[in-house]
Parts: sequence; C-alpha cells; structure tokens
Amino acid sequence: MSQILQQIDSALDKGDTLAAAKLAEGALASGQSDGILYNLVAWLREEEGDFAEAEAMLRTALSRAPNDATLHLGLGVVLRKQGSLKAAVACFEQTIRIDPQWSAPWFERGQTFEKGGVMADAGKDYEQALRLDADNAAALAALASLHARQGRADLARPLAEQARKLEPDNLLAANALAITAIEQRDHAAAIALLEPLVTLQSGPQDTMVNSLTLLGDAYEGGGRYDDAHDAYVRAQDLFKAFHGARVSADSESSLEFLARVRGSLESSGPHEAATGIAAAGPGVSRHVFLTGYPRSGTTLAENILATLPGAIAIEERPTLAKADKELLSRGDGLDLLGQMPQSVRDVFRSDYWLQAERAAGRPLKDALFVDMDPFKGPRLPVIAELFPEAKVIITRRDPRDVVWSCFHTSFAFNAGTLSFSSLENTARHYAASWSITEAALERYPLDWFELRYEALVRDFDVTTQALCRFLDVPWSEDLRTFDRTAERRGVTTASATQVRQGLYDGSGGWRRYEKYLEPVMPILAPWIERFGYA
Repeated sequence: MSQILQQIDSALDKGDTLAAAKLAEGALASGQSDGILYNLVAWLREEEGDFAEAEAMLRTALSRAPNDATLHLGLGVVLRKQGSLKAAVACFEQTIRIDPQWSAPWFERGQTFEKGGVMADAGKDYEQALRLDADNAAALAALASLHARQGRADLARPLAEQARKLEPDNLLAANALAITAIEQRDHAAAIALLEPLVTLQSGPQDTMVNSLTLLGDAYEGGGRYDDAHDAYVRAQDLFKAFHGARVSADSESSLEFLARVRGSLESSGPHEAATGIAAAGPGVSRHVFLTGYPRSGTTLAENILATLPGAIAIEERPTLAKADKELLSRGDGLDLLGQMPQSVRDVFRSDYWLQAERAAGRPLKDALFVDMDPFKGPRLPVIAELFPEAKVIITRRDPRDVVWSCFHTSFAFNAGTLSFSSLENTARHYAASWSITEAALERYPLDWFELRYEALVRDFDVTTQALCRFLDVPWSEDLRTFDRTAERRGVTTASATQVRQGLYDGSGGWRRYEKYLEPVMPILAPWIERFGYA
C-alpha cells in the first residue's frame, strides 16, 4: 500500500472523512488512480453540491473498476440526490449483486424507495440491512422514523432507542421519538428530547429542519406559542439556506413561474370546450384531478376517494412535467396549446398517462383514477385543454389557516415549498397561485366541484354524498374508514399524521399566531373575502 493510501486509511479510521478526501484529491492530481481516491473526491464534490462532477468521477472510476461495489454504491447516492431514483435503484441493485452480504446498499436502496414514496419496500430494505448489520444506527433510525410517521409507536420506539444508544446525537432517531411523544400529547417529553439537540448544529440539515419543526409542534402543544413561532422561523430559515443553495442563481422561482403563467393566461385568446378528444386515457372509468393548495385538505380528500371501490389515487406526482417544460415555460404557451392539432395534443396526453401509470405502479384500466396534487391549480389551463373529459375537485379552506399551516409545516423540497420560507412569501405564493386557479375556473369549461375543508370535517356524510354525486359513484358508510385506507396506503405527504387521526378539524389554528399574520393580512384579505371567510 502506498504512503498516501496509508494516510487516507488512518484519517478514515479516525472518522475524519474530509481530511481523507483532501488527501485523495491531491493523490488524483498527482496521477494516482485507485478507486478509493475517486470515491472520496466524489464524496467531497457531493458535499460541495457539485453532483454532476461527483457523478462524472464515479463513472470514470467504474470504467476502470466495473466490479467495485463501493463505486456503484457512491454513484447510486449521487444519482438519488439528483432526483434520478430509478437509476439510483439500479446502482444499488448492482452493488447487492456484487456483495449481497453488505448492509449499506440495502439501506441506501431503502432510502431511495422512501424518497420515491414506496414506503413498504423501504421498510423491507431497512429490515434486511439490519439483518446483515444489527448495529447499523442509520438503518435503525430510518426504520424507526418510518414506523413513527405511520403511527406505529410500539415499533418505532425500541428501534429509535437502540439507534440512540449507538449514536446518542442521532437526530432522525430523536425525531422518531418526538413524533410518538407528540402524538401521545407528551409535549414536555418531546421538548426535553429536542431542545438540547437543536443547539448542536450537527447532523444532516434536512433532518435538523424536521427537528426544529417538531420542537415547534411540541411548544404549540404545550401552549408556548411564541416559542413555537420562533422554532418554526428557525426551521424555515434553515430550509431556505440548505435547499436554496441547490437552486442556481438563474433558476426561475415559483413566484416567477406563477407570474409568467398568469401573463400567458391573460394574453391568450378566448377558450371554448375542446372537441374531438378521445375517451379518457388507458380506459379509466373516471379521471379526476384533485387540487387547491397545500394544507387545504387535499390529502384528506384523496384518502376518502381512495376508499371508493376501484379507485387508484396518486400523491403529488409531476404527471404534467412535459407540459410544464414545453408549454408553461413559454410566455405564449397557452396560446400555442390552444392552437395545437389533436395529434400534437395526443403526445402530451400520452406522456401524462405514461407518468400516471408509473406513479400508480399498475395499469389504470377501469379505475377511478385520482391525480392529487395541491400545486396543480395553476395547471388548470393545461388540464382543461388536454383533458376536458376529466372532473376537477377544488379544495378550499380559510386562507389564514392555509398560509399559517404551510409556513409551519415541514415539507419535502420543491420549488413551491421553497416559497414557504417566510409568512410574506407564503402569502404571496398563495395569492399568485389562486389568481391563476380562479381565472382558469372562470375562463375554461371545466367540470369542477368545490370541496370546503370545514364542511368536510364538520358534516362528513352530507359533504361526501355531494362529492359522490358529482363523480357519479355510489356513496357508502365505508368512506368513513378513510383513516384505515391512509394507514394501508402509507401517506407520504405532510398531512400524514392528521389523516391517520380520522376527522381532524384544524380550523382556527391561525388565531394563536394572529399577531405574526397581521403584516400579511393585506395580501390575504381579498381571498378571505372572496372565499367567504370574512
């Protein structure tokens, strides 16, 4: 072994990965080409956020050592961080074929399944990782977190405690214990657990965001509303700092995107019902778009609809990504779409159904297909043009509750959720989104139904009966078991905890934070009035 490799091994033995990576960087620059050098420098580039360079280095190394399991594992992690989940899974499966007794690829594939919303497969992989290495603290914490978020406190707690014995400052394990404590209304226990950890400024930043949010939830449960607000502000500041760094300076913000879509909508010509459109998709019995705005009741409504016989529902998947990229990215995209011949529209429709069946993981023939996405409201002009046969459900809720809830909820990162980094940005995003949604409802011949969150949670049977009449499907008392449906499906949105609780009325929560909402009331007032919440 060369002297530089010995130094690298020594640094790794001490847990100093950064020093090892710096040594590897120098060794590569001097002309050495051992696989571990590429792997370490790729890790360094990954830590710097340069995922493309990390991927290039790992692919170069694999061209020289195609059976190096560590290189396949590293490439899979980098691909996952770039959002290429299917390719990442393929890398981890290749790693498993090379070394099936290694715990790490099972764990990393589980992480990838979890990111893709395939929770059952994620849990199986974490379990296999633990069978191979019972002291894998990361796998213990991940499985504990999965159980906690799905309401299985009896399974989550011992796993989280075992992970913390191995790693006392493991944030993910602490978060799992905090979730179970909060659900059992032991807010003092959650506060005692999290307060020391959020001062450490260590651990994964995205996990720390969740820790701060949970601490805010625990403060709120204990009636400490000012402390809760401060914890939520810290969480959003960290969320913006961490994820904002991943967005290039010339990338379009969500607010800029919405402004351009609104401009395209205002400049486009008059709209009439589309004609000559073929029957919906791959033989679905009904095609339903469920949208509105985050935290307005879309996840609750989705799980109610998923309880209907023959229903297949998907959560927040980018099924209209092709239209976003090729139409909504243009200032004249909606005019262009309105003038397209049927054959060109069919290209967009075919891509939509391809993405929908991939997201569902099964054929959609004869299904009542529900495409739930609270961010699809501004896509209604595209939906109206491409899918005039579809039914649309619009969820509405008091704007003050919605904006406050979006601000204090820990969301997965996307361009939309990055807009929730302050109450002002959240309110502006809310107003911009609804301005497009409302304009589309007025200008396009959409077949739509208004679903009020407050009516749903306070008069469930009457409201769901009206919803079923709109969809032309039979109503039954089975719809009341939507919480069991949610548990069976494994809800992956931020509303998972509330949906598992059954009919949870979160109305009026904004009043506890009224003084913090006061500066954004001029933005929200028109919508409060328009939606009848004044």
